[in-house]
Amino acid sequence: MTTTKPHIDWLIFFSALTLMLFSIAFVYSAGIFFATYKGMRPEGLLMSHFIKVVLAIFIMMLVSKIDYHNWSKISIWLMFASLISLIIVLVAGKQVGGAERWINLGFMTFQPSELAKFSMIIHFATLINRKGESIKELKYGYLPFMLWIALFSALIALQPNFSMIIILFLIGMFMLYLGNADLKHLLTTFGLTILVGGIYAISASYRLNRLLFYLGMLEGKEFEKLSYQVENSLVAIGSGGIFGLGPGGSHQNLLLSEPYTDFILSIIGEEYGFIGLVSIIILFLIILWRGFYLAKRAPDRFGFLLVSGIIFSIFISFLINAFVNTALIPTTGVPLPFISYGGTSIFFSAILIGILLNISIQVSASKPIKKSEIKPKINYPI
Repeated sequence: MTTTKPHIDWLIFFSALTLMLFSIAFVYSAGIFFATYKGMRPEGLLMSHFIKVVLAIFIMMLVSKIDYHNWSKISIWLMFASLISLIIVLVAGKQVGGAERWINLGFMTFQPSELAKFSMIIHFATLINRKGESIKELKYGYLPFMLWIALFSALIALQPNFSMIIILFLIGMFMLYLGNADLKHLLTTFGLTILVGGIYAISASYRLNRLLFYLGMLEGKEFEKLSYQVENSLVAIGSGGIFGLGPGGSHQNLLLSEPYTDFILSIIGEEYGFIGLVSIIILFLIILWRGFYLAKRAPDRFGFLLVSGIIFSIFISFLINAFVNTALIPTTGVPLPFISYGGTSIFFSAILIGILLNISIQVSASKPIKKSEIKPKINYPI
């Protein structure tokens, strides 16, 4: 077995680092007028995000030093912690915009659904690896995964947070597919989920209106209300042209309701133009490309599943946010990874990158073994 001097994947590191550092300027520029309108100090917004970015970078480097195998030892406890926090937020959560998704910790707000997403990636990679071929069995192999997805989805639906349910479900299905789950089980799950998800989507008037608006079947005041965000987002992107209006040159940040969170990509397009948006896309594609590289050369099956789940989680969140900003899908609240204002999202994104970096260190240290040489254990019902 050949060995080399261990090192992190510098392309992943610098791509994530660049996104986080530039987010400081993005958030300040996008939120300065909105913060003033809400009675907040713009400097306070800037300092708050700056501190979170610095902490996130520190966390990323710290996690990169932790052997990624250790995460499997606490995966079940992470899942239980997620369940408890999802229950707590329903009882004592902070309500924002009609939804209870955050727990006020005093120094920051914490979003339990982000912990649930992180925990599920870790635990599913652990569980799929341990079950091996028994995952093809319905009762003891496949259904335990569905139980976790159903529990998390039910609790998150009560907040409500439909977009996070979709993301959790897609991550779970993707990882189960890679884990060689029975295709009939996966297709049946997709069919039932579309049915149940469709009923849930139209069970609330605001979700139904968003769907009807997207399909071009909404009129009147509700149409004007929903078109306001979408039109201003598209105007922002279109106004940027090739090179943008320059930092601080945005006009639409006065009109968008979430200019430094859900719709920050539109403001980036307005101020930094096509060049700025392409640069952001390239950085995410670099992380995706290097993730494929690591997954292919992961030292073991657990590492392969972990890398795959992490990369899929980051990229699907990026795609949903980008599609919302460009009106390709109905409006929903998904932060832009590494960039949007908010501590929980950037912290867990940093932890996920830290895990990738640790795997990259182990990949660079030795020649990976073949997947066929791995003999997974068959135990752990949940």
